[in-house]
Amino acid sequence: MKLNNIEIQNIYMLGIGGVGMGALAQYFLYYGCRVYGYDRARSEICEILENKGAKIHYQPNINLIPNDIDIVIYTPAISIDFDELQIIKNRNLPIYKRSDILAMITPQLETYAVAGSHGKSTITAMLSHIWSTANRDFIAMVGAVVKNYENNFIINGEPKEFIVEADEYDKTFLKFSADTGIITSIEPDHLDIYKNFDALKGAFREFANKIKNEIWIDENVNLQTDKNINTYGLSNKSDIYAYNIRLEDGKFVFDIYSNYHHVKIENLKLNIAGMHNIRNATAAIAIALSKNINIDQIKKAIKTYPGLKRRLDLIYNGKSKKYYDDYAHHPTEIDTLFDTLKTLYPDKTFCAIFQPHLYSRTSYLADDFASSLSKWDRIILLDIYPAREKPIDGVTSEWLLSKIDNNNKYLMSKDELLTNLNNISEDILVTIGAGDIDSLREPIKNKLMEYEA
Repeated sequence: MKLNNIEIQNIYMLGIGGVGMGALAQYFLYYGCRVYGYDRARSEICEILENKGAKIHYQPNINLIPNDIDIVIYTPAISIDFDELQIIKNRNLPIYKRSDILAMITPQLETYAVAGSHGKSTITAMLSHIWSTANRDFIAMVGAVVKNYENNFIINGEPKEFIVEADEYDKTFLKFSADTGIITSIEPDHLDIYKNFDALKGAFREFANKIKNEIWIDENVNLQTDKNINTYGLSNKSDIYAYNIRLEDGKFVFDIYSNYHHVKIENLKLNIAGMHNIRNATAAIAIALSKNINIDQIKKAIKTYPGLKRRLDLIYNGKSKKYYDDYAHHPTEIDTLFDTLKTLYPDKTFCAIFQPHLYSRTSYLADDFASSLSKWDRIILLDIYPAREKPIDGVTSEWLLSKIDNNNKYLMSKDELLTNLNNISEDILVTIGAGDIDSLREPIKNKLMEYEA
């Protein structure tokens, strides 16, 4: 295949097991390319890729890099002094970041880019499911595995449209050439990249100004742009809004009215919990209406939307305990998670098992994390997951624990957690974080099954 006049047949990808890189690898596999790669651990994404023919190794080994590679793609999570990357540079191979490749793909297809501090994976997945239900020709790259599809790369027909999560990390989304855009929220994060909140907001402004056609922004986002913006939310001041929201048999039911499209849709049913997901659905519906997707298809898609893995994911539903897993890694996301669980189980008690993600994020948002975690009935902190970072002096889980205003708080290793699991008296356990805490899903589930047998 050709991409920006580059003839591509053999590709090598560093950090291939991440969701973003994995989706890109599947894109190349779909078009008949040979894909090779490295990652430090075999993830669910790696298993998907290997089943599709990708060749992946899990220990750095320059001898496993083929000689006939056309391009190399790497994720910013790979350190610039990583041995394999240095060897590749010495071989003078063309090297691109994942964002550079996305920048080459987006002009070729009608692109819908979903940006924001929270909710972008869910909206990207919702759009993908609506497009799939409507049998449109598209590719989607989602920032999490979509249930039922069991993948974060979705393709249908001969693609003419591209639905993609537009990540603000490393300023990736500023490289996109998008026709339609969504901004869900803007909150302090990735300040290791942006240095301050004003710079982050400036990047979102630049993203919005680059959108060619419609830009939809959550009603709670205050962002001045050079473009006419459309708003979505739960208020009738928005151009499209959800209202008459109610719970029926444990499921959210709501109506939609769009001043922009002059359309009313009644009795939409959503199988995933949380008021934030009503907002997410409203954003996806706005785009679907703009693309003239049939209302019956929209209603069917919203009703059958399966949700994402690691988004309030019920892992164990026992006689006396329930266990959920969630990707939340920002204080606002933890607040939203807590509020959603309280809505579903107002009379239950909750234990949060949290693995902080990144030293920089923990440092910048420590007081907010402490406030969010203090609400839970029991808090267990694991060590900080460093990802791409080196430690910051004084920034530890023990330091964060000291800030939490709750007497029922503990610092544990993963092994200690599993050993002490039977001492947790709360009704509902939730593992929370964006690191490798999901590796505890099966061990915790198995222990709970053993205790309740």
